[in-house]
Amino acid sequence: MKVVLYGSPVISFSEYLLGNLTSEFNLVAVDYNATEDELAIAFAGAEAVITVRYDEKIPSVPTLRLVQVPGVGCDEIDNSALPVKASLCNVYGHGDGVAEFVILGMLQWCHRLFEADASFRSGSWEYSSRFQAPPHRELSGCVVGIVGYGLIGRSIAKHLQGFNVTTLVCNRSKPVDDALHSKSYALSDLGEMASECDFLIVSIPLTESTTNLIDYKILAKMKPDAVLINVARGPVINESTFFSALRDGEIGGAIIDVWYNYPANAEDRFAKPSSYDFASLPNVYMTPHISGWTEGTVARRWNMIADNLMRLSKGKDLLNVVQCAASPP
Repeated sequence: MKVVLYGSPVISFSEYLLGNLTSEFNLVAVDYNATEDELAIAFAGAEAVITVRYDEKIPSVPTLRLVQVPGVGCDEIDNSALPVKASLCNVYGHGDGVAEFVILGMLQWCHRLFEADASFRSGSWEYSSRFQAPPHRELSGCVVGIVGYGLIGRSIAKHLQGFNVTTLVCNRSKPVDDALHSKSYALSDLGEMASECDFLIVSIPLTESTTNLIDYKILAKMKPDAVLINVARGPVINESTFFSALRDGEIGGAIIDVWYNYPANAEDRFAKPSSYDFASLPNVYMTPHISGWTEGTVARRWNMIADNLMRLSKGKDLLNVVQCAASPP
């Protein structure tokens, strides 16, 4: 079975995947910047492709039966470009990593470990109580709101247990009733929940209805010292109003792991993540979409992908189907 690994996010995993597949599989790697002829050769006769991105650039592949996304988000998949016989599937497995990243961010925001370390290394005792430094904040006692209560949101709520916080959740559908949160809100009541939060965590999928979900109306309802954490997708938060609110001190700060612009390929690694200079803001921590990128995530996801490829080869039901292949006439 021919399987294409398409794009820089996946082509380095061919050896890992081969170690979990039988010899019947033939893996072909091709990057986003491949020529039309190179793409045609790579995809000819392929039955599966593993990729973050699928669009009209990919040639017609009538043999394709599986488009496997190596993560949760399918926002770079053009569903209209998918072959009719291909199912679209995703994978999870990153909940623990994202949850730990979020909690690390909140603890860092409260305790300012990085800043204290850098200052002390430079020879200063300015963060010490011996020199009248103001006391730093505690996460304990804070109100934490989670926007999007799916697998990631629930994982964050689970990991928050033991930190003595009040957890609120807001979801598109009625959230799962569990003991991990104190109160739930409909998405239409997001502003009400946001007004109560010290930390507002965004973990909702990017769809047409959630694009610019957090706009100036929501930001205006937040506390002036509240912190917005985005581990979902950049465009869930309106880019210009987000920057303005941070620049003008309308909210306390942000921890941003997901962005509005991404590199087109591996050679474009210095691409600016936004049209706005978030890096100039002192009240922002920013990372290049790494919250779920852990060794555990990689192992879990590629085991799932190998399992799905084996299922495809044996005619078994696929896992985590986002869009089914068209039924044969």
